[in-house]
Amino acid sequence: MRLPTINQQVTIYIPAGWWKGRYSTYLEALEDSTIRVAHPMFGSGLIPLMPGDEVMVEYIYNGERVGFPAQVLQRVTEEIPALILTRPAPGDIRRQQLRNFVRLDISLPIEYAPSGLKVGEEGAELLPGRTVNISGGGALIVTGEPHPVGARLDLVLHLPDRLIPAEVEVVRHEPVPVVPGSGDVQEPRLGVRFTQIDERDRDQIVKFIFAEHRRRRRKGLE
Repeated sequence: MRLPTINQQVTIYIPAGWWKGRYSTYLEALEDSTIRVAHPMFGSGLIPLMPGDEVMVEYIYNGERVGFPAQVLQRVTEEIPALILTRPAPGDIRRQQLRNFVRLDISLPIEYAPSGLKVGEEGAELLPGRTVNISGGGALIVTGEPHPVGARLDLVLHLPDRLIPAEVEVVRHEPVPVVPGSGDVQEPRLGVRFTQIDERDRDQIVKFIFAEHRRRRRKGLE
């Protein structure tokens, strides 16, 4: 498995601490012993990663999610802030767990709004929607209006016993055929992936998915 290419999107996973979670960024440069990524952000601020911090760098290679451990060596304060990380040995790049990609077909309520808007700004109010399916890595959702690929949304997922806040990115559109003359309205379906989510919340989503699959199998529904 090879390293990501320049400008390829990657995810920085912080495994512990207050900022535990996954944060989207991209690869800026590859050197002999280091790599450089754009400094990941949360909202309008930089994630407070410091030299010596341990992270995982995750990305897609040949359709699979792979990753490697890295250490922050330096913070670069330029017009576009960046992080210098250790470059992995080839054997350090490994496939990631697939548990985040087990999907469950289920309609759950969601609320969403374009990411980064502040309360009181036009379009900042949360709008209702629903899921078509969910996984630990993202969801297929139905919204009242289309959003382009690459758009970021602030989303609240309503599990039966809790609310899960997250930031998501639209990664694909999934058209739904409508029979001509039926009067049915074509609802925008958006494939989204979690870009910022508390790992404890992700674990709750995964636990809910496996519990629901078990419940359905017991009832002969799967």
